[in-house]
Amino acid sequence: MAHVTQIFTLVHLPSTGMSQILNSSQIPELARNGTDAVYTLAFVVNVMAAFICVCGIVGNSLVVWLLAFSIQRNPFYVYVLNLAVADLLFLLCMGCVICLSVIFRANDTSAYEVVRRVKYFAYTASLSLLTAISTQRCLSVLFPIWYKVQRPRHTSTVVCTLLWVLSLLMNTLASFFCHHFRNSDQEQCSAINTVLGILILGVFTPLITLSSLILFVRIKRSSQQWRRRPSRLLLVILALVVVFLIFSLPLGIYWLILYWFKLEQNVNLVYVSISRLSSAISSTANPIVYILVGRWRKQSRNQQESLRVMLDRALREEPEGTGKETPSSGTNEVESESQLPKVSVRERPATGVRPERVFSPACPCRGKLPSLCSPPCWCHFSRMPTSPSTGRVLWSSSCGSAVEVN
Repeated sequence: MAHVTQIFTLVHLPSTGMSQILNSSQIPELARNGTDAVYTLAFVVNVMAAFICVCGIVGNSLVVWLLAFSIQRNPFYVYVLNLAVADLLFLLCMGCVICLSVIFRANDTSAYEVVRRVKYFAYTASLSLLTAISTQRCLSVLFPIWYKVQRPRHTSTVVCTLLWVLSLLMNTLASFFCHHFRNSDQEQCSAINTVLGILILGVFTPLITLSSLILFVRIKRSSQQWRRRPSRLLLVILALVVVFLIFSLPLGIYWLILYWFKLEQNVNLVYVSISRLSSAISSTANPIVYILVGRWRKQSRNQQESLRVMLDRALREEPEGTGKETPSSGTNEVESESQLPKVSVRERPATGVRPERVFSPACPCRGKLPSLCSPPCWCHFSRMPTSPSTGRVLWSSSCGSAVEVN
């Protein structure tokens, strides 16, 4: 008589706090149910990521169109334009990857591999461009004279071109050595991915974090000591960096660290889906940041403004000259005379002064070293001739007022 041995397993149910003896034939069914739940969760997350990608494609396309035909240009317009192009390319590739992997189940096709590599190329370019934006703004704050005088004129264009070329070169090498359809050397593939990891996690991320901290400290010190509002461009840069560190960095960590570890299939599936969603949010949030900062504390809240006006205001280096907003970057921006208070010459500290004007607007002194001075703004110009007959010294203001001191 054959004896059929039946195996029983002790399973702890956390919801009831009780233990239940289950037949071994029921365990695969429980595992199947758990796997189905994971696949359902991953599907929902991927659908959300695809919807966000569509919204981000629309937003970044508007930013590219507005900046490409913008009349006003500064170095940060070039950086933001290239950043929007990189985000647009990344979102397009992310949407294609989600469609190929979730809808068509085409994870092992050549098209999927090509789109995935282009997505990583756009991700690397976006990160490097954001690093260049924050680093250059930090340099303009720490070294304003160099930034205004000695900085090469086409620095932003050259830097953007070099970053695009570097990202393309690194990802092309990674695709060539690591494509699983080719008989490639695994050691060379590991070396390329190690270099990419050093660039992203060892160079770009520390630089962007350090420069952002310097900008944040500058904003706090300026607002506390001088009661100045931070410039909108500084707020834009800090917001972009915070969004990247929160949402987009997990994709880079997965790509460069967890990719080399053998994770459980369900865990890997969930992490991939979450990283897709978070990176899509990061690239989609950038146009929203531009609009929100452009609308922040505008002069008339009831007045309807176009997207171009709000975008120009958000990316403007110089202050608007309204309210108490003054430049905090130390780049020698000067307010217009019409927005400055009128000061009577009775407030002048010198005696024996005969003014040529009754009132003179407070304005910056323009001597050997340009500086901003509080009213009354009388500056001595050593190059201006003195009167030889009277021995009087001529003092003058850059606003056009002139006085003679005995």
